[in-house]
Amino acid sequence: MFKIQSSGSSRPTALASLRNKIRRHEMSRAHEIAQELTEKGGQDLLGNLVRAVSDTVLAETNAVFRTAYYLAKMNRPFSDHDDLIELQEKNGVNMGTSLHSRFSSTTIVEHIAKKMQTKIVDSIVPSSSKLSVLIDEATSLSHKSAMIVNVKASLDGATEFVFLDLVELESQRAESIEEALLNCLDTAGFSEEWLQNNWISFVSDGASVMLGKNSGVATRLTTRYPNLFTWHCMNHRLELAVNDAVDEVQAVNHFKVFMDKLHNLYSQSNKNSRELMEAAQEVGSQVLKIGRVLNTRWVASSFRSVKVVWRSYEALNRHFENAAGDQTRNGKERQTYRGLARRMQSKEFLCDLGLMYDALSELSNLSQQLQAHSITLLRAEQLLKRTIRVLASCKDSPGEKLEEALKAQALGQFGSVSLESNAKLMPINTKQFLQSLINNMEKRLSFKDEILMISAFWIQAPGHQHLAYGTVSHR
Repeated sequence: MFKIQSSGSSRPTALASLRNKIRRHEMSRAHEIAQELTEKGGQDLLGNLVRAVSDTVLAETNAVFRTAYYLAKMNRPFSDHDDLIELQEKNGVNMGTSLHSRFSSTTIVEHIAKKMQTKIVDSIVPSSSKLSVLIDEATSLSHKSAMIVNVKASLDGATEFVFLDLVELESQRAESIEEALLNCLDTAGFSEEWLQNNWISFVSDGASVMLGKNSGVATRLTTRYPNLFTWHCMNHRLELAVNDAVDEVQAVNHFKVFMDKLHNLYSQSNKNSRELMEAAQEVGSQVLKIGRVLNTRWVASSFRSVKVVWRSYEALNRHFENAAGDQTRNGKERQTYRGLARRMQSKEFLCDLGLMYDALSELSNLSQQLQAHSITLLRAEQLLKRTIRVLASCKDSPGEKLEEALKAQALGQFGSVSLESNAKLMPINTKQFLQSLINNMEKRLSFKDEILMISAFWIQAPGHQHLAYGTVSHR
């Protein structure tokens, strides 16, 4: 029997060859490609690529949305949208290739507004916060009737006054306004059942279509919601009281006509405005815009106009005198300016201006305080009584500006303006005008019965009285 033995030298040679093959494969391009494919297979490259593209598109959309929001926030025309996009692209911002038209901008703003409205309503409804609704009519630039809807409710523990919607009206009849308001609230997310339990007050101006006793919007709403408290805006009441006083004291109309003439003189002529600025520089005065007084604007606007005339008194007189002697103007114009100068140089007009300054200053402060978001009926009553006390004290003791005017009257000089009496002017009777203001304010703004009503509501529904108190004024 034969025994075959293998050679021991062949085994190490085979192992060395295998190692060489493994080493060569490890260093080969094929192995590198296989490793790369294995690593990429665990990295989800396709998903990452999709997410990267999505992030880029989202960033571009965010930039476009912010641009559209800026236009709405700053009350800019939507036609600026494309130009702002182009500007940002030149500054290196990636704005994408879509949503660049003004039509897209309009749609974006509407979308943002709807989302903001939904967020507000979603924070009010679940908390069962008591709701106050404030509306006002307006006319759009296209001469269409619209209704501004504002609400006041508890948001995150604080009572907030917020804009809800702008609703276009098909007609200005009470039933149409009521239907539009209820549709607006329902579309926003306030259900009929929720309103029955939580809508506690309604505020508007004093128009008959709003507060008419027989078929006004407020009357129709209280029929549907028996517990609804209706309120006439305090600032509208104040304006009505001032208008009543102006109607009673005829001499105020002469002052109003002269102030309106000043407004027209400088608002319709660039030449007059330029010459007034030059006259102001000569006397070291500052000229601001002269507006109308005692018309449909708030008394705060009337006060600003009177304040401008008081501060620009010397400049106005200088301009009238210069214009009266300007030979480039025709004789009629020069005579008109000569008459205006005589009016400015009269003791009677200066005293009227001082009286209106003091009275409108107090009324302006009252109007602005009534517009505060934190105002309550009790606080409004205190402010009203304080204003009436101040006006009453001015009947016996002249206000600051009237006292200054009386001193100038006695001296015959107000700054650089020489004063003289003008028998043709009928001055405002100070005591008569102030008493008329007091009487009409007490008549128009008295709300003792409403306070008693709200006190009863306070007892019945503690914790919600701040909302009813917060419906003093709307803008």
